[in-house]
Amino acid sequence: GTRRTLARFCCFDAPAMIKSCAVLAVAILAGTMPKNMRPPEGVESWLMFDGVCNLCDGFVNFVADHDSDRLVKFGAQQKHMELLKRAGAPTDLSTLVLIQGDRHYVYSDAALRTMAVLDW
Repeated sequence: GTRRTLARFCCFDAPAMIKSCAVLAVAILAGTMPKNMRPPEGVESWLMFDGVCNLCDGFVNFVADHDSDRLVKFGAQQKHMELLKRAGAPTDLSTLVLIQGDRHYVYSDAALRTMAVLDW
């Protein structure tokens, strides 16, 4: 339906993203991100995005600009389908995917966990 098409186009579930933005805004205003959203020390963060989605590209640029320690690595989902499959993550380009160790996160969880490792 239209919602699925819009969600695929925007790469996000809109209601979940609104909730996540509110949580993120409160965390930023408080000057902290919840520690449980950060990966354990030494665990890499791989942010997989739809390489033809302008919204995704904007998020990737934002992350790159606010990650002075270069903790987040990036990859276009179109080029890393095997990695996504091994992680058990979606391969339909419907969401950002964050892979941290042996876990993967999608939708707003991926966005918030990515934001948790940035410079704040």
